[in-house]
Amino acid sequence: MHVGNEDFQGATVDETLPRLLDEHWEAEAVAAMDWFRATDPQGWAEYLAEADEWAEVAVPVADAWDVPAAAASGLAGQPVRLGE
Repeated sequence: MHVGNEDFQGATVDETLPRLLDEHWEAEAVAAMDWFRATDPQGWAEYLAEADEWAEVAVPVADAWDVPAAAASGLAGQPVRLGE
């Protein structure tokens, strides 16, 4: 496949297809957000305001790769409960 050879450094078809699909859906998402911004300025402003609020939320997160620390804390496998 030419795209795999040229654009993805010799990737196989099995490796190239998921990459192309990811690029396609990313482009679709960007186009949808561009359309939203252009057609609903008030909604877009509200979206940005809410995104700013969420950006300021500070929630401690256990590092999923730090299994010994999670096990030592007794929290391994426990559900995360926000606000407790």
